[in-house]
Amino acid sequence: MTSITPGEYMNLKCAWISNGTIKLAVTTERGPRAMFFGWQNGPNLLAELPDVTIPSVNGPYHLLGGHRLWHAPEWSTRTYWPETQTLKAQMRANGITVSVPADGGGIAKELSFDMDPAASKVTVTHVLRNEGLWTVELAPWAITQCVLGGIVLLPQPDKPSDAEGLLPSQHYSFWPYTKLTDGRIALGDRMTLIHTRPAPATKLGYFNTHGWMGYWLDGALFTKHFTPVPGANHPDYGCNAECYQNERFVELETLGPLAPLAPGGRVTHIEVWQLRDNIDRPNTETQALQLAGALGL
Repeated sequence: MTSITPGEYMNLKCAWISNGTIKLAVTTERGPRAMFFGWQNGPNLLAELPDVTIPSVNGPYHLLGGHRLWHAPEWSTRTYWPETQTLKAQMRANGITVSVPADGGGIAKELSFDMDPAASKVTVTHVLRNEGLWTVELAPWAITQCVLGGIVLLPQPDKPSDAEGLLPSQHYSFWPYTKLTDGRIALGDRMTLIHTRPAPATKLGYFNTHGWMGYWLDGALFTKHFTPVPGANHPDYGCNAECYQNERFVELETLGPLAPLAPGGRVTHIEVWQLRDNIDRPNTETQALQLAGALGL
């Protein structure tokens, strides 16, 4: 059974959602975002960054941490808007919807969190609406910031692109600050691992055909599941999954296709989060593949 109670976290008013196994804190005064996700009696899996501020032409953006909804491609003038809009919260039996009016770029955001009453799962629905006067091309972008110390699992395409196997079947996008010799990145044929620890920023992205990405930390495995859309136009040279990390946190990011969003139009992107416990550390690609197979991922 799911319970929802008002409270606070990190000095922010929140709604606490729990089914007795996992719990989630969703902000009810700014955002929209989630600030806590983890076991009922465990620590926060999500990064807490109340002191991190990103300067922008639109004003200072307070990163805060947790899970948030953005839209790609990333432009400083369109992406970084301070969260000053009045947030509206609507409670339901098993979850909550939080939404804000359009930012200065004309894009309104809505996040819905629905917790499974009997399993360690949460469905997260991301909605962007164009409340401006012109059509805007964008992609919904779901960003989950987690604490460091674990291993990111990125399953790779395992089928050829054509019957003869003559065409390339996979690719990576690397950002300009990424060092290809970075020891945290372990590229694999079927599973790439990102070992997280405090160090300068690095980021990679790719097209994930499997529809999930994972993060192992302290015996728990957090997975984000989504629906890939092969053949659609995606940002960042065709990425629907990206991973960023720096000295403070690691991000697990999924993206929908780029689409022209007409005035009044909306686009939706859905993730399903799952948390599993008693998971051995997957130090190598072989161990990660064995884990994925054992869990049916």
